[in-house]
Amino acid sequence: MSSKSKNANSENQVTLERTLHLILSKIAPVRVAAMQILIHHMEAEAEGEQHVTAEDFTDAVRKIQEGCATARALESDHLAPHGVSLPERLAKQLSGMMEALEELDRIISRCTVSEGEVRGFRPVGNMYDLCCTRVAKGVSAFSAELGTFFLELNDKGRADVKDHTSTIAMEIGKIGRVINMVATNASIEAARVGDLGKGFTVIADEVKTLSARVSSLSVSLTDRQKLN
Repeated sequence: MSSKSKNANSENQVTLERTLHLILSKIAPVRVAAMQILIHHMEAEAEGEQHVTAEDFTDAVRKIQEGCATARALESDHLAPHGVSLPERLAKQLSGMMEALEELDRIISRCTVSEGEVRGFRPVGNMYDLCCTRVAKGVSAFSAELGTFFLELNDKGRADVKDHTSTIAMEIGKIGRVINMVATNASIEAARVGDLGKGFTVIADEVKTLSARVSSLSVSLTDRQKLN
């Protein structure tokens, strides 16, 4: 395998890893943010001391909206440039996670912060189920599955390179055998014509040397592939 092919494969793996890191850096914080929204809701209902400040609430809203935007554009902006699409199981997980995120986003997007207080927070339905089960746990499950999917993509890339290297090694081996056959035939013809074939013998010897070098390269590639 050429150094260019190695570099291209390495760069692709690095790019995939960076893409995964970028996605998770936006989606993972949603888990804590959703729980902060839930705690704010529970404390507001109990009319007790507020441990989630207005600043914390604003930060949680920002993280949820960033995560929502990243999830919404995940396939078009992050996967499509690599020619990758989500398998069915992950696509369903993403759809379910997006539904929960957008529902939570609709609730918090109406809120404003004034004089250190959160105003306009009007929760709908079961906030525990929405924030904890559907958003926080949904994001955790999707993140884990997405990480596994990217790992499989990297493994597949390495397998494709090994297959390509194996094919090249086989073709080089065939070329070496053909060259060796030509050299052998040349030696036979040189011996048949006697003194007139001395120059031909020198050429045949050089061709045999070339054949040995080609065969050695084929073996080297095969051995390197086994090591990888």
